[in-house]
Amino acid sequence: MAYKVLTNISLQDTSTTSLKALKTDMLVLVINKDTKNDPSFKDLDKASKSYLSKTIASHLKEAGSSMLLPKVNDITAENILLVKGLEKDTPMHKWLNMYKVIAKKGNQLSSKDLSVMFGTACPEGKDSLWMIEMIAKTIESNVYIFSETKNKTAKKPSVKKLTILTTGLSGSNLTKAKQAAKKGYAIGEGVNTAKYLGDLPANHCTPVIIEKKVKAMTKDFPKLKVKSFNEKDMEKLGMGSFLSVSAGSIEPARMMVIEYKGGKPSEKPIALVGKGVTFDTGGVSIKPSPGMDEMKWDMCGAATVFGVMSTLARLDANVNVVGVMACAENMCSSTATKPGDVVTSMSGQTIEILNTDAEGRLILADALTFVGKYKPSYVIDMATLTGAVVVALGRHASGVMANDQHLADMIISSGEESGDRAWQLPLWDEHQSCTKTSYADLANIGGGREAGTIHAAAFLSKFTNDYKWAHIDIAATASHSSPVKAGTGRPVPLLSELLLSKKLK
Repeated sequence: MAYKVLTNISLQDTSTTSLKALKTDMLVLVINKDTKNDPSFKDLDKASKSYLSKTIASHLKEAGSSMLLPKVNDITAENILLVKGLEKDTPMHKWLNMYKVIAKKGNQLSSKDLSVMFGTACPEGKDSLWMIEMIAKTIESNVYIFSETKNKTAKKPSVKKLTILTTGLSGSNLTKAKQAAKKGYAIGEGVNTAKYLGDLPANHCTPVIIEKKVKAMTKDFPKLKVKSFNEKDMEKLGMGSFLSVSAGSIEPARMMVIEYKGGKPSEKPIALVGKGVTFDTGGVSIKPSPGMDEMKWDMCGAATVFGVMSTLARLDANVNVVGVMACAENMCSSTATKPGDVVTSMSGQTIEILNTDAEGRLILADALTFVGKYKPSYVIDMATLTGAVVVALGRHASGVMANDQHLADMIISSGEESGDRAWQLPLWDEHQSCTKTSYADLANIGGGREAGTIHAAAFLSKFTNDYKWAHIDIAATASHSSPVKAGTGRPVPLLSELLLSKKLK
C-alpha cells in the first residue's frame, strides 16, 4: 500500500517548447535575476504585451511573494503564478516552503496539472539537479490531502501531473535530471505513505490494521519481504518489555519486519526500527485530556519505516535494509501494567516500570534487541519518544543521539541535504545513572525533569551495545498542532537521503 498522489512527473525543455502555447492549468514562473533574459520568458512576455514584466516590477517586491494572474490573452495556460525567487543564501526552509505554497495553490485552484519553471537560482552549494529533486519531492508531498474518513465533506487533491520546465539539458545531463525527478517523486511518495498512516484515526489504524496494510504493500513492491509476529510469537521470543505496553488493550500488538535486499548479498543490512504506538493514553500514568487526540501520531516512527521502505522499493535502490515496525496500543484497564511492575526484556535485563507513559522505550528495547539477529552494519531507531525534545529543539529539528559519531554525522548531513533537519544531543556516561533502581536491572525513567530526551536515549543504549546505533526523537517533527493538526512525514526525507546516498559504509 503506497500512497502516491501525482500520476506523472516529467521534464520539458523550454528551448524546444513555446511557453505561450503550453497547455497547463497553472504555469508557475519563479522570477530571478536571469529570468528576464531567458528567451522563453521573453517570448511569453511579448505575447502578454509586457503585462508579465510590468506585473513583476509593480507587485513582486519581497522574496517569496507571489501574484496569481488569470488567463492572459494569447497565452494558453489557464493561470499564471508569478513567484519572486529567493537568493542563494536564503535558508533552506524558505526554499522548501516556497514550493509547498505552490503545491497547495494548485489544489486551491482545482488545477489538474502544474508546470514549473524554476529558473537558474539554487540554494548555496546546490545545483539544478538538487532543485529538480526538491521540486518533485515537495510538490508530490504537499498536494496530499487526507480525506479517508470523510464522506460528505471529502476533498481530493486536484493536482495529478507535474511538469518541471528546464533549459538546454541533453545527453547525460538530461538522464541525470530525469533520475533526480524520479528520486524526488519516490521520496515524496514515501512521505505521503507515512503521513497517511499517521493521519488515520486510531480506530482505523490499530496494530492489526497496520499489519494488513504492510502485507498489502508487497503487491505493489514484490521485492519487499514481510514477516509478522503476533503476541504469542513475541512471548516465545521473551519480549516482556514490549508486551507490557499492550497488556491493557483489547487490541493485540504486532511487530512487522520488512526486508529489502537490493544490495550485494555480502553486504550487511542497515536496520530501521520504528516505534508504533497506535494510541497512547499513557496507561495507568494517564495523560491529561487536552491534546490527547494527537496521540494517534505516536506511531509515526513505524510510519516512517513504512514510508522509507516504499521509497527504496520504488527506486529499486541498491542497498540492503531491514525495517521493523513495532506496534501496540497503550491503554488503561484492569490488565494494564502498573507503576512499579517489573518485566523481563528480550535481552534478559529486568525493567522496573516507574511510569507507564514512558512506554515507547519499552517497545523499542525489545525491538532493538531483536534486530541484532540480522547482524546489521548500523541501526537507527526513530520514535515520537519525549515531549522534552519539543522544549529542547522546537518544531524545527529532530533530536539525534548515538553511540557512533560517524553515524550521527551522516544523519545530520543528510538532514541538511534534504531540508529535513536534525540536531545532535550528547549521550554521555553521566546520563546513564538515570536507569538505576533498587528493584530491577533498569528503571524506565529517572533523572526528574532534567534531560528527558537524553535519559530516554540512555535507557535505549542499554540494548544497543552490540552494534553501531543512533536514536532519532521525532516527537517535535513527525506531526504538528498548528495551523492544523497533521502528520508531516518526517524524517522520511532525511533517512531516504541517508540510505540512497550510500553515506554509510
